[in-house]
Amino acid sequence: MKPFEEQIKELRRGSQSISNISKESNDLFKRKYGPDGSGGRLEFNGDFIPGKFYTCEYKTKTKVSEKTPFIDREPVFIFLKKEKFQSGSIAVSVDLGVIPPDYRGNIMMKLWDQYYNIFKDNESLPYTSQIPIQGISRSFDLLLNGTGWKTSLTGFKLDFMDNIKVIDYSDLVRIPYLSDFMIEGQSINWIYNDYRSKLNL
Repeated sequence: MKPFEEQIKELRRGSQSISNISKESNDLFKRKYGPDGSGGRLEFNGDFIPGKFYTCEYKTKTKVSEKTPFIDREPVFIFLKKEKFQSGSIAVSVDLGVIPPDYRGNIMMKLWDQYYNIFKDNESLPYTSQIPIQGISRSFDLLLNGTGWKTSLTGFKLDFMDNIKVIDYSDLVRIPYLSDFMIEGQSINWIYNDYRSKLNL
């Protein structure tokens, strides 16, 4: 398992442009992790693991409104923890799709460097033996300070999450280049500008 920065360099050497990498990354994620995708090496067994990366179809009945200006229907996310919410539960997660690509890349590099040993061990383990990242929310507070990551925090209602897939570690390098998100409501540029506007608050 190579350092994240080296993986980025290999991607760039093997492609003509950043836009090509983005297209290839979008195509790969749709083929593997989209609604009709084949999935990765691991199959989701119904239990989320803190620090793992997932995709899903989010079929919430919530409508776009002033209170909820957008809804990510096919999120790419990092699971942090499960919490009780009203009559059900939510998956507290970092929604990577609402983070601007430059900040998303910075966050991914920090996570890879910090948790490299866990990622490396998990790469060959079955899903039931995957090692969680303990105290992940507290760790993120320190590790991701200044990245605005809390702006991307959300709670996906478990009852509306479907077709959940586990992202392979070998595909994490593609995440900073993803651009084809199924977001309902506000435009992606509005979401990115709103994210940046909150960085210094």
